[in-house]
Amino acid sequence: MEWVSDRQSPYGCRLVCAGTEIDDLMEEHYLKFYNGAVDITNPALDIERFIEDYLQPSRIEYDPEATDLGRDVLGVTQFNPDGSRLIRISKLLYLQRHSLGSAGRFRFTCAHEAFHAMFHHRLFSRGGRSICLERHIREDFVEPQLSGDFTEWQANRGAAALLMPKMLFMEHVTREKREAKGNQMLADVLADRFRVSRQSAQIRLQTLGLWVSEDQAFVLQTDGIDSYVDPRHR
Repeated sequence: MEWVSDRQSPYGCRLVCAGTEIDDLMEEHYLKFYNGAVDITNPALDIERFIEDYLQPSRIEYDPEATDLGRDVLGVTQFNPDGSRLIRISKLLYLQRHSLGSAGRFRFTCAHEAFHAMFHHRLFSRGGRSICLERHIREDFVEPQLSGDFTEWQANRGAAALLMPKMLFMEHVTREKREAKGNQMLADVLADRFRVSRQSAQIRLQTLGLWVSEDQAFVLQTDGIDSYVDPRHR
């Protein structure tokens, strides 16, 4: 990862990194959270405890029942001038966190905001907020060419990598693909195992090159290198 100056960015600078770098980094944080003692049979990350316990020493706090975020806002990361950060999650999404249709979205939103808080605070040294709407938290925005804001594709890639760490995810793919009848069944099994949405599991399979199908709706073209450059030099 490297910070570079960028006159085109609204922030004046840009964090340049590859998706593969994000994968490795977030897997490292996952393992540190569990002190290396990962339960292979139950790999789903306790994302709330990760924020509350693991990130707290970095002065990152958690407000999971925010009522004043505004319409269509799923989460906000508040960056304070003193360096502290506050992750806030919509109360409506929080109350639905155990429902079948919203559990994956809640967990992905929390992980998305966690990445913002961990890696994008340099962009808000004087304070500010990173506001995430429904369109920002799309699990398929994990590549730069699909998202105009580098912070959002990085946070989405980081969220996927934290909730579905690469090596652990690939091990489960190896274990399950012999029994699963097709890609969709495999995605369903992995979604249940890692407590993410079916779409998240499917996109993670595609991102890691583990899903090759003519009928897939979303095709990744790169390994996730942040290839954004001045158009004059492309």
